[in-house]
Amino acid sequence: MIIGLTGSIGSGKSTASQRLAALGAHVLDADGISRALTAPGGGALSEIAAAFGDDVIDETGALDRRRLARIVFADERARLRLNGILHPMVRAQMERQTREILAADPAAVVVWDVPLLIEAGWQDACDAIWLVTAPAGLRVARVVARDGCTGEEAAARVGAQMSDGDKAQFADAVLENGSDVAAFLARVDALYRLAAGGGA
Repeated sequence: MIIGLTGSIGSGKSTASQRLAALGAHVLDADGISRALTAPGGGALSEIAAAFGDDVIDETGALDRRRLARIVFADERARLRLNGILHPMVRAQMERQTREILAADPAAVVVWDVPLLIEAGWQDACDAIWLVTAPAGLRVARVVARDGCTGEEAAARVGAQMSDGDKAQFADAVLENGSDVAAFLARVDALYRLAAGGGA
């Protein structure tokens, strides 16, 4: 079974991802794959440099994320171009890893941990979509604490993303990750037992 795990910035999706891994799921992290593709020697660097210029590669041979971010956040077409390079590469690796896992264990639960799963239109690859949500104010506070940005910057990042309400239309399960962490983890545990065939 392939579960698409998604959630907007500050939702606490990583908490669910870590819990699922601890329960025995095979978690494939889209962000981790993307970082590997843009590390020194990564498979996406040449295409990114061709699209955005050699100055987006730093002196170590890695992607200069800050410089590229300034380009793509200021230009929607540039952002779409970057996604057009990275998304197919990330998905291809996730599909390959998924095939290998399921070939070794057809009953395995594979989790695709993808922040932009719905925006990228990857629902077709998954048997179920689990959406992690949290109140907007709490998400802003989490982003401030995690990234050291201002409340205004965090609110802008939260507000720029697809809303939880819009994402929920695609979700088979919605996991509210508010102040009650124990209740959130219990919900993750129960959903995993169902996915793994163990009942509720």
